[in-house]
Amino acid sequence: MRYEFAERLEFSRGQMEETDKRLIQRAIPGCVSVRKTDTVQDKQGIDYIALLRRGAEIGVDVKTRDKGASRYCRNGEAEVALEIWSVCPSIRNKGKVGWTLSESSNVDLILYKFDVSDSPKVYIFPFQLLRTAFRKNGRKWIERYSRKRQDSAGWSSEAVFVPVSEVKRAIDAETELEVSELLKGERTA
Repeated sequence: MRYEFAERLEFSRGQMEETDKRLIQRAIPGCVSVRKTDTVQDKQGIDYIALLRRGAEIGVDVKTRDKGASRYCRNGEAEVALEIWSVCPSIRNKGKVGWTLSESSNVDLILYKFDVSDSPKVYIFPFQLLRTAFRKNGRKWIERYSRKRQDSAGWSSEAVFVPVSEVKRAIDAETELEVSELLKGERTA
């Protein structure tokens, strides 16, 4: 597939923007308002800022699958795109790591949504737990699931599409850590 940034930005505006704001406000406890970010923040991955009652701000990146995405799903389960390369390596450049693996991202939450005809559910994942889960499971997921390349103006990006249940299991595993594993290689008193 071939996309332009401006085309994808326009796709996310209008009625979809209002729907996104309502979804975010209802999904985040204590959220009093949601605002669309400017183009600079949008290019950094933050689509919306959710404001909580006591003033905290949460950066949300919304990932919207196009209508018809369910035809690619295994066993009718929604799949989420995890970007491996934002710019694939080539002879001319060393590439740029995908948003899912970026340790420099300021995104707090990722909201995945689909056309209602494909899935009536939305999924919200804490970005850092998603990043860590992908770092640990990425090779296995790339071998097991669809890896897709997308062409844009002058470069290509690449993502793997993983069933939601698999992503949830991997994130759950990141929240239940054993002290002995965390301190492996250190001397304990």
